[in-house]
Amino acid sequence: MHPPFSYSHVIYLHTLPISVYNNFMPLYNVWIEHSALDLNQTFTYSSESVLQRGMRVKVPFNHRDLGAVIMGPAEPSSLDQTKIKPISEIIDEQPLLNDELFDLAAYISDTYVSSMMSCFKTMLPPALRPQLRHAPIVYEDWFIRQESKQPLTKKGQERWTELKELLPMKASEFRKLAKSHAKTYLEKGYIKIEKRKKRPEAMFIEKEDQAVALTLEQKTAIQTILHSKNDVFLLHGVTGSGKTEVFMQLAKQAIDQGKQVLFLVPEIGLTPMMISRVRSRFKQNIAIYHSQMSASEKYHQYQKVKNDEVQIVVGTRSACFMPFSNLGLILMDEEHDTSYKQDSMPRYHTRDVVLWRGKRHHCKVVLASATPSLESYARAYRNVYELVELKHRISKTMPNIHMIDLREEEMIQGFSKQLLDAIALRLQKKEQVILLLNRRGYLPVVKCQNCQEVITCPDCGIALSYHKSNDSLMCHCCGTIYRFDHTCPHCGSKHFFDRGMGTEKLEQHIAALFPQAHIIRMDADSTRKKDAHTKLLEQFEKEGDILIGTQMVAKGLDFPNVTLVGILQADAGLVRTDYRANEIAYEMIEQASGRAGRAEKEGEVMIQTFDPHHYVMESVIHHNYKEFFAKEMQYRHLGSYPPYVFMATIVFSHDDEQKAKQVAVKAKQQLHDARVLGPIEISMRMKKKRVRLLVKDKDRRHLETILWKLVHELERSNVKMEINMHPLMLEE
Repeated sequence: MHPPFSYSHVIYLHTLPISVYNNFMPLYNVWIEHSALDLNQTFTYSSESVLQRGMRVKVPFNHRDLGAVIMGPAEPSSLDQTKIKPISEIIDEQPLLNDELFDLAAYISDTYVSSMMSCFKTMLPPALRPQLRHAPIVYEDWFIRQESKQPLTKKGQERWTELKELLPMKASEFRKLAKSHAKTYLEKGYIKIEKRKKRPEAMFIEKEDQAVALTLEQKTAIQTILHSKNDVFLLHGVTGSGKTEVFMQLAKQAIDQGKQVLFLVPEIGLTPMMISRVRSRFKQNIAIYHSQMSASEKYHQYQKVKNDEVQIVVGTRSACFMPFSNLGLILMDEEHDTSYKQDSMPRYHTRDVVLWRGKRHHCKVVLASATPSLESYARAYRNVYELVELKHRISKTMPNIHMIDLREEEMIQGFSKQLLDAIALRLQKKEQVILLLNRRGYLPVVKCQNCQEVITCPDCGIALSYHKSNDSLMCHCCGTIYRFDHTCPHCGSKHFFDRGMGTEKLEQHIAALFPQAHIIRMDADSTRKKDAHTKLLEQFEKEGDILIGTQMVAKGLDFPNVTLVGILQADAGLVRTDYRANEIAYEMIEQASGRAGRAEKEGEVMIQTFDPHHYVMESVIHHNYKEFFAKEMQYRHLGSYPPYVFMATIVFSHDDEQKAKQVAVKAKQQLHDARVLGPIEISMRMKKKRVRLLVKDKDRRHLETILWKLVHELERSNVKMEINMHPLMLEE
């Protein structure tokens, strides 16, 4: 393969006086703080100190200081040391990155055509990233006990006798207990202030661990995984079949052997439930890691793992980079979920990272899902993974599924009469309801009645959604929010179509139809605040009647009192032009259906659709994943899509679309030994015009090689090029 980087590059910034180097200082190759592929190489600097690989330093680069990571010693034989600049500052006393993480960074860089520095930044928590500006580590005051003979009042002495055994303690907590005495104790030397790194704890739902009687299928699955000579397993179990309990039993075996366990979930919203299950079962401190945590929280959790203070880690995608020293088991729940794919450089897939780390640590990796990705199931089909199946629910019965044909049904504000009657019945019986609408906001499109113009994002060129809660327009692509004065920018009209519905409008309609119901909405807008997922789920479990949400309510939730799931606009995903549209639609509908009837009470699912005979819908009705797999694989084979080929997209962006196209055409000519589709124009980003090439190859290593060659050889002036290896969706 064409090497993605060079270890021998030297940077000559300016000539230093030869006297500085009377005794030649050690030379080191470093990776500089720059994610551009053009600079994906090491640069050589000198240092008076002895440095180790993985330490952070600051180095001068193009008249400014940049953060950098030591790669290792440089060979001095062919280098003119008089032209090598010294390292400006040494940040770390000990290396942050060990040999495993260096090798993992090289693997990701190579496989996903990404810079090494982007890999380092992704692996480390924000407070430790090799950059000059990063989120600071938060410190807090603690009171530490000291010996003092200074006189105290009678009350002060009595209170000190009670409080001194509680020290050390947070200063804020001590002041609450000591009240007026704290200042005196400090002034008279009984206590002193010490700065300590803040040790925050994430919020989670407190639950008692339930004694579980394993089914025969669960016992068989556990024994198969424990005693098999294979290392990678696909646990395919229908919704409600007890996959999480299998996880717990496997984790116990690893923990009893003194090993560390990694639990991965795709969504932040699923971490509270997994944390609750793990804590209540194992009664021990665990590390938690996900994107909504502050920089200080991430730093603390990272250090807990690095210092071997915990055996269990629960987290989302980024938790796969924790600095394990004795990893014994990796459990990846909902392995099909697209959230496991990073959408910025390095665009890695978590599944590839955990397979690499599992091999490195010689530990078992269990991928689990009720709707496995086609790639994973195909690998299990070919015995690359060992397939372990749970075919039956713990509650014995699957929910009854009804397809509601919208071409024939009477509709009331977007609801069929059948669905409204079913909701009313559940509310009467004090049972709970989940309604899925995978579109947030109030109106998905704002269209003028007068001139028919759709208000679009000036940066992305796609339709803006109206959010009634803050009376604004939002781009669901770039996240930009615009003030809305209810006036058409094209013709000045104040009349807009009120068609379509997002979760915000759905909540309004349901509240009007069922005013007595306690309604909770869970989407990207309602979960922005810290710990919002945990609070909303806890609120729904304790007092909620109806949970409304986007795809985040479709998976992983386990509420025994939910007996009805309603899926609105079920066809929306099927009309997308993306090659994976049917797979994503099937996964979401099947997963959402599985939220109903998970305990003793019978479950029912109502799916509103214009095409009840589509093979996705028929596969959902019969809970037949294998039928869906067979039909979808036929389509993938005919269209030459994954898992039959490996793919990459290359997006070129520039102010001038023609310039972007010209470079894309040059790239296509260089990629003559692969199948290349395009260039085609796709939506804008940051006011830049964009064109895309789609590259297909049956050999994964060959695809990586030709793209690295393209990175190094393509002349593209100031046209930006972005490569996405193995994309799960194609941008339009």
